Amino acid sequence: VIYPMEHVLWCNKHPLVLPDIVKGEGCYLYDHQGQKYLDLESGIWCLALGHCHPQINDAIQAQAGILAHSGYCYANPVMEQASKAVLDILNMPDGKCVFLSSGSEAVEFGVQALHKITAKPLILTLSDSFLGSYGSAGSKRKDEWVLFDWHECTVCNSSEDCSPECRYFSEIPFSRIGGFVFEPGSASGLVRFPPKSFIQNIVKFIRQHEGFIQINEITTGLGRTGKWFGFQHYDIDPDIVSMGKGLGNGYPVSAIAMTPEIIEHLSNKSFYYYQSHQNDPLGCAVARAVIKTLQEEKIIEKSNTIADYLFKGLQQLKQKYSIIQEIRGRGLMFAIEFEDTLADDVLSDLYVKCIQRGFILAKRPGLNVFRLDPPLIIQKEDIDHFLETFDQLLADLG
Repeated sequence: VIYPMEHVLWCNKHPLVLPDIVKGEGCYLYDHQGQKYLDLESGIWCLALGHCHPQINDAIQAQAGILAHSGYCYANPVMEQASKAVLDILNMPDGKCVFLSSGSEAVEFGVQALHKITAKPLILTLSDSFLGSYGSAGSKRKDEWVLFDWHECTVCNSSEDCSPECRYFSEIPFSRIGGFVFEPGSASGLVRFPPKSFIQNIVKFIRQHEGFIQINEITTGLGRTGKWFGFQHYDIDPDIVSMGKGLGNGYPVSAIAMTPEIIEHLSNKSFYYYQSHQNDPLGCAVARAVIKTLQEEKIIEKSNTIADYLFKGLQQLKQKYSIIQEIRGRGLMFAIEFEDTLADDVLSDLYVKCIQRGFILAKRPGLNVFRLDPPLIIQKEDIDHFLETFDQLLADLG
């Protein structure tokens, strides 16, 4: 039976093109007729280990049979175990964690903490950051945020040796900024990576003005960029790290890790936060299982080999087809940007044809960009099949 989805509100800007997906397994989805689709989007970039990973399913079943939810005044040991696992991969052994339900909530929690502990009125972020769907992080009001447009940095001859004497850099009002929230690479879905020296200079000046560093790792964390976390490509030490998506491998769990200094500041300010599914044992069990699986199977290390292979294949297509303007990527996070002259309806048609041929990827609404974020467990033969098919579809465009 194919249900027409007449009673589901579809309000995410993306068209509903596959209303009858009935099963997921590994890197593949299946419709009611058994047609399979390679999920090059990892759901909504969440499935680092692919659909229905057996270890994660086992962890869900085991914890659900013991205790799925807890109240405000009692705890389960899995909360501590999951916190230690998160802090271990962050090299933040003396920190503390809070587990929540979504990435937006995890970022907003950190932002509210920054507002609480600093007397300064502003928080800095890059203008193309997506920090969340609601709250201060979602609205980014001018009386609370400085949005730095780093577009000029992409064409600067000194981008790899960024100078704080730069006139654009000097316009940042560091004396009024209490924190910097950095999204290391997603750039609202466009997959852009700010220069390392530029970010290091920002962090240095934030520190000099007694500010704090929060990292939004919702999209870039848990191996997506080839390291455990995207900020590790920048050699910086954050105070707050928000993570989600890959942490739950499809289960809705997110986390915030904080250093002892942040914890002390929050304690002195009497910071409180209440949420019905805060530190739920079931979500904690899933997070613990995801981290353990990534570690024991060395999945992040292995994914770098396949990431290099996919990047080379995409670059070959760029050399072959002039309509591809740029390939951007880090780890298994890629953007294929097409020439501005290519009409949106042409790209939309190409997107639909990819799906019809069995490949799910992301087309950014209103933008000339396709995005690829396959599960970290994807195999070379899956990449070959996609590249061959995509080559054929590009050739058909003439």
